[in-house]
Amino acid sequence: MDAERRRERLVQLVAVRGAARVSDLAAELGVADVTARRDVELLARRGLLERRHGEVRPPAQRQGPDGPALAGRTVTAVTGALSAYLSEVLLAARDAVVGAGGRFVLEVAPDAPSVRDAVERAARDEGALGVLHAPRWRSAEEAAAESAAGFPGRLPVVLVERFPLRGTALARRDAVRGDHASGVHQALAHLQEAGHRRVLVAARDDSPTARTVRACAGDALRSLGLPVLGEPLLSADGADAHRRQRAPDWADAVRRHRATAMLVHSDVDALALVPRLRFAGLAVPEDVSVVAYDDVVAGLGDVQLTAVAPPKAEVGRAAVDLLRWRAADPDAPVRRVEVGPHLVRRSSVRTIDQA
Repeated sequence: MDAERRRERLVQLVAVRGAARVSDLAAELGVADVTARRDVELLARRGLLERRHGEVRPPAQRQGPDGPALAGRTVTAVTGALSAYLSEVLLAARDAVVGAGGRFVLEVAPDAPSVRDAVERAARDEGALGVLHAPRWRSAEEAAAESAAGFPGRLPVVLVERFPLRGTALARRDAVRGDHASGVHQALAHLQEAGHRRVLVAARDDSPTARTVRACAGDALRSLGLPVLGEPLLSADGADAHRRQRAPDWADAVRRHRATAMLVHSDVDALALVPRLRFAGLAVPEDVSVVAYDDVVAGLGDVQLTAVAPPKAEVGRAAVDLLRWRAADPDAPVRRVEVGPHLVRRSSVRTIDQA
């Protein structure tokens, strides 16, 4: 079994036994003692296990200020498509649920009817605490249609990494997401501090996060006193076939705008950009500095990319906290929570002299 499945099994074994020695757990899992110890240490840091007097025990169950402990309760996560980004969010949510004694169930629902079916199934579970819904919303039209439809009943539903449109049925639900406007501003401010005055922005348009990056780039540039070099370039990898044919050549755009830096969403696209620029005779960071938006693979390339790291784990944990709070007070006002990202500095930004 893979590492995550092994750790999940380890948590289950401890929950059943109440207490166990690491050597016994290692034997039952069929792994070396050192592997089991590392797993226990990681799970203890996550709050999923406790080590006491040479034994491993389940974490103490506590009644928190934001809602009940989750022993015997089920949290269902529903998503339209699993990406690396959402996987990190939902893994953190799962850890938070399991760490509080609950049960976490994931359903992949590719369209609006299947999402509604998943929510209705969750509502029929007597132990249901609520639903975490992480919609894909590839287009603004999809977001508008699902926001208008909403969900029936009073089972708590928390939107994850998405805010619904104001004035719609779904706007009556709680939601948590990363503060991506702040992330864009951090990236551009970092480039400005490094002496860059002409920055190109390139971003996908196939998710709410991507559309937020595109929408707020101009305001962020203007707030920093930097010129807006036209509309954000379209990331060809995030477009349909017709738009890929019309997508501008990024190296040509760099030369045409005399840009010295780029902010690129996503980090997969930013990683692919480096060899494309090199093929066109532009080196990173010597000729063009690059900051990626997202930090899943940004540090894995030949040139390790400085990146905005959205708070994926924090969003997952905050979603569970919101769900617990809503279950404790069904009639409380709706909450919207944004969690700020942080910048991870690597070797893809060069400081230049503006003198």
